[in-house]
Amino acid sequence: MARKTLKRRSVFLVAAVALASVGALGGSAQAEPGQAYIGPGKPNEYEGVMCTQILANLLHWQTGYHVVAEDGHFGQDTYGAIKAVQRWASLPQDGIVGPQTGTVLLEATKDGDGIGCYWHLPSYK
Repeated sequence: MARKTLKRRSVFLVAAVALASVGALGGSAQAEPGQAYIGPGKPNEYEGVMCTQILANLLHWQTGYHVVAEDGHFGQDTYGAIKAVQRWASLPQDGIVGPQTGTVLLEATKDGDGIGCYWHLPSYK
């Protein structure tokens, strides 16, 4: 059990450092215009899904949803995590990260810019 937790933390740390290096090149903290939504039937680019998973996991104690794999692939677990964030934030629960949900993820974690997620999530920021 401890080995699995250590592995998960190591993967998170590597992902956070990688995303932070991408964010450091980006400059000011603003969303990329026209960023695609994330969810069922959407393009689901790797970086956007990975950011969604990392930020949703940072909120898992508040949302009551379990930690999901941070693998950059959109599946049922990621869909459930998004819906849990939306329920927690009193948003419509469609399981899609659009500007409202993206803004909640970025603002609630205060971590979006620190790991470069402003460039990969749709938001009003």
